[in-house]
Amino acid sequence: MASLTRFAVALAVVSLANVAQAADDKKPTRFSIGLSAGIRPDMAQLGSTIVQDGSVDMADTSMAALAYSTDKALMSDRNNMTLKANSDNTDSIFNVLSDYKEGGSLLGVEFGADVRYELDEIINFPLFVDAGFYYTSRMSGGQQSRTLGDIAEQSELIAGVAAAYGLDPADYSGGTMVTEWNAAWMEIPISVGIKVPVKPHTFAYGSAGVSIFSGGFDIGIDIDEKYANVLNTHIVDEGGIIPEVIDQSPEGGVKDTIKFRTGAVGLNYGLGVQAGLGKRVAFFIELNQSGAAKTVFTQGLKDDTKKLLTSASSHTLADESEDGSGDADWFNDLAYPVVMQGASGRIGIRAYLF
Repeated sequence: MASLTRFAVALAVVSLANVAQAADDKKPTRFSIGLSAGIRPDMAQLGSTIVQDGSVDMADTSMAALAYSTDKALMSDRNNMTLKANSDNTDSIFNVLSDYKEGGSLLGVEFGADVRYELDEIINFPLFVDAGFYYTSRMSGGQQSRTLGDIAEQSELIAGVAAAYGLDPADYSGGTMVTEWNAAWMEIPISVGIKVPVKPHTFAYGSAGVSIFSGGFDIGIDIDEKYANVLNTHIVDEGGIIPEVIDQSPEGGVKDTIKFRTGAVGLNYGLGVQAGLGKRVAFFIELNQSGAAKTVFTQGLKDDTKKLLTSASSHTLADESEDGSGDADWFNDLAYPVVMQGASGRIGIRAYLF
């Protein structure tokens, strides 16, 4: 697929150049079409969530918090690294994490095209107007996983409490959760710029304008049955000899893609340099900043995901027993800011047509 995309881009550039060469060389050429590619680091500004913070608070009574030192349903690289390092270095029973995969922030790749008209002869000043279309998607980062240790089996206290309620401690050891963060959006920028000419089709320039955005990000979760057991089993100490165990675990694992989508309007600005490669073709490098943000609700959580997150947040919320007044699907909506912004560095080629 990547090879086909590169071939299509190369063919388009050659075609533009051939059309441009066929035009009248004696007239100034001001209308051009550009093709470019670029890199956009820390897409959607999710890096701090993935690397450091995690998301969705865990209930203090969850076995995930009590036994496995996990305070967020969506993990962070920092937490994974800390738990794994200390589990490896202890001689105690507290092996809380046996393996993990570091995700890192999302690195995006951007492809696009623009049309530009330079107004030199019309207003006798080196201004230009530009409109484009760009698509940005994840190239790397955001793929995390963690595998729990075996503290539920090693701890006599946990094993004893589990046995009192007819639970098998092995069902709470070695569970795995995989999360995959992804982001993509489309941008239509419309801008006005000014040039500092050096010679025909060679100049430095800057521009500013408005961009229309559409897109967002996803969180793919894949939680096996043992990990879900740990998230949704609560140990509540009410002063008795044996703490109460409340098992709200789902049947089997949970797999879902949590989607956040929106459209928004924001600003854009950029600086660049362009070098003419002949009468009709130029090469350019530019640095752009653009973006818009809006906080939105997720689209269509699965019922299993709602139950998992509700119980993980509070066993009381999820309690639908005869004595309870909870709602197992209480966690129906999850809000998060969709941030389609940041800096991108682009390189491209421009063909002047007329």
